[in-house]
Amino acid sequence: MPAVSDRAAPPSSDDITRWQARLGAQAHSAWQLGSSLYADLLARVGDDLGVRGPCFTVMEPYLHQASSSALGLRFLAAVHRIVLRRQAPALALHYPSVGGSAPVEGAWRPFRNAVEEHRTVLTDLTARTCQTNEVGRSAALAVGLLWLAHTYELPLHHREIGASAGLNLQWDAFTYGTADRSVTWGPADSAVDLTGHWEVPPPTIPRVVEVASRAGCDPRPGDPTTPETREDLTASVWPDQRARHARLKGALALASERPVRVDQAGAGEWLLDVLAERPPGVTVVTHSVVWRYIPEREREVIVQLLEDHGRDADEQHPIAWLRLEPTPPKMVYDGRPYPLTVTTWPGGTTRVLGHAQAHGQGFRWNDGHAG
Repeated sequence: MPAVSDRAAPPSSDDITRWQARLGAQAHSAWQLGSSLYADLLARVGDDLGVRGPCFTVMEPYLHQASSSALGLRFLAAVHRIVLRRQAPALALHYPSVGGSAPVEGAWRPFRNAVEEHRTVLTDLTARTCQTNEVGRSAALAVGLLWLAHTYELPLHHREIGASAGLNLQWDAFTYGTADRSVTWGPADSAVDLTGHWEVPPPTIPRVVEVASRAGCDPRPGDPTTPETREDLTASVWPDQRARHARLKGALALASERPVRVDQAGAGEWLLDVLAERPPGVTVVTHSVVWRYIPEREREVIVQLLEDHGRDADEQHPIAWLRLEPTPPKMVYDGRPYPLTVTTWPGGTTRVLGHAQAHGQGFRWNDGHAG
């Protein structure tokens, strides 16, 4: 997605209060998702806004923006960038992503000092959008793709919107399974190991799935073979979540070996051509934690395109819309798992296949009941 624009007008007191509340909610979300570092820092950043400290100085041009702009996470990703660049050595001691092991309790002072020292660069970096592309979500999406392969016994044509660098399009090269390994799927030696993400797996899993083609789109796609994109993705992963960083590193290695096409385009315009192709097999449109970032009008266009082309689908050319999204779209994780939902044509039947946590962990099969 493109960088977020700013404006010259100063923020209102209501803007500041709104973002303080949002940062507090995001801090609680970070704690629920296992990041004590970001839980602590987000809460303190909110306090710093109130006293117009260095965090306020950096974030001021963006405080007028809507809550959907994920400003808090963009700001923390900007700070993470300067840590990754080895430009904040005192703060790096608290960031496991660069080998730090100092306790969370001492992170705020070096964090605030780093923001003060690098405020001009950080103001520019905060304009960038988050490009998390969390590969853990493939643990849920893979279940839907396996279910479609089993249901139709046809090749899959995987099309992802909001694909970022296309890492989740590599889903069939990852390893999946329950914690006790009683159920597994995928290459055992994969660089991305999602074993343990399935708590309750589906009862039937095809051992072989043919992915006939794969492609994605994003308004600001990244090339995972370049240092810039690797920094983009790494900076957006929370620094104290070692397992997520290990998965990202593995997915980047796989992407270097088997590149996929990610077009620079919005989802609506891209799907016009994608859905008109209709190759033999299942055309599967996927996305995960992307819907909230797509403007409402474009969402309506996407749904209408799927429904229009769905009316022309047949048993040899079915269409599926598979998504892992909070319902309704929420900007802050509230602890409730996200539904894995699929709509299939012909027929236009919608099913909830299961639920997973925000980063794809804890997937539980739901028997695929129609809804």
